[in-house]
Amino acid sequence: MKKFRFYFPDNKDFVDPKFDGRDNSRTKNHRPYDDDCYPHEILSELPFDGMLVSLAGVGTMQKRGKYYEPELTEDFYFYGARDFLRLNKPKFSQIKLMGDCGAFDYHNEYEPPFTVDELIEFYDRGGFDYGISLDHIVFPYAKDDEAKLNLPHEVIEECERRISITLKNAKEFLVKSQNYNFEPYGVAHGYDKPSFIRSVKELQELGYRKITIGGMIKSKTDELLDLLASLSEVRLPETEFHLLGICRFENIPSYIKSGVTSADSTSPLMQGLKAGKYYALHDTTEKIDESLVIRVRQCDHSNVQNHIEKYRDELKDLIATMQNNKEFDINLSNSSLSVNECIKRLEVDCLAKLQKYDETSLDLNGTFKALTAYEKVTNENYLPSKLTTSKLSALQKSELKYKEFLINRTWRTCSCGICKGGLMNILFRSNQSNRRRGIHNLAIVTKHKNHVIKSLEPLTK
Repeated sequence: MKKFRFYFPDNKDFVDPKFDGRDNSRTKNHRPYDDDCYPHEILSELPFDGMLVSLAGVGTMQKRGKYYEPELTEDFYFYGARDFLRLNKPKFSQIKLMGDCGAFDYHNEYEPPFTVDELIEFYDRGGFDYGISLDHIVFPYAKDDEAKLNLPHEVIEECERRISITLKNAKEFLVKSQNYNFEPYGVAHGYDKPSFIRSVKELQELGYRKITIGGMIKSKTDELLDLLASLSEVRLPETEFHLLGICRFENIPSYIKSGVTSADSTSPLMQGLKAGKYYALHDTTEKIDESLVIRVRQCDHSNVQNHIEKYRDELKDLIATMQNNKEFDINLSNSSLSVNECIKRLEVDCLAKLQKYDETSLDLNGTFKALTAYEKVTNENYLPSKLTTSKLSALQKSELKYKEFLINRTWRTCSCGICKGGLMNILFRSNQSNRRRGIHNLAIVTKHKNHVIKSLEPLTK
């Protein structure tokens, strides 16, 4: 049976379960973490096969972590990873816990800021299933000899130094981890195929049968697949690869063919959180469709207020022109209304119509009209002084994507557990709604991944 596990890196990605985007209400006297829910708690199906937690993010009792406040770090070490992440219920028993040092977070430092002993203590006290050796990340990658010629000698020297540190730590880590319950992974780094192959061979000679492929997060897909194909030629039959920080889900069959059995990535969540992407499974192909979710900026947010202050006179003229052209359905002709009041009223009108459309599916054109009007007064690119032919083309494409999203009403048929809260809970608007959209994406990519694995089953019989 083929297997491929998707690990979701922990970056404190939790949300308030009582948030309601219709009125922005949330838990009274809200306390981050204590009142919040992780993705696996709020979704109806498991959104991943495991979680990856980094020492650099959590920190030690002596060294502050990048993401965790000191009190959370203390709780993590006291309770262990499974209890801290609330994975201690029977329905989460199949979720695996993987730990790493978080080399990406200290890539600018000359040496790793942690020791092998500190890393092992982290894995042991955290109760991890798998622990990855202490590495120092290598980013440059030359796909062929011609590309390698463009790498300066000093860059190659630095890459070799980091590879040496990584392999030295892997040797120490493997010896010291024998007395603990977690399974060790070694890290393979390289700046071209030969150096990656050398790392994998050395790790296998040391005794590793679980190896992570690191530093390829910036690579193009064809470069990654070509490298994996080459590494598979020196991979021992029992050796399993894990891709660190990268999981382009459309490539899962190729990954499995090359011996990759797991990968971790925050991309689905970040594409929702920051890029406004909303994922859905295509009805017939089970492939992932990406939609551009509706964006409604918060009028009271400093970004919009700064926008108003900077372009107040131009916005006043723009609103008057839009009024004359009947580009919105409310009356803003009263000369005593300030620009701030006009834009606030356009926001209220837009949100009210979106909510009504969500609930009734009525008045698509009126809803889209209100949405476009509000976008025009909050998006700098729409200002007459900024608008160009190329910008107009891009803006019109976004408008079409917004309208397509409204017409499809995909969120209304989604069973992920997030979308049942309605359109207002997944708008591109607040941190709570944006993070919910990203969490929804996690559910979709995992469902897609499971479908792909199932489709490969006949090939294994």
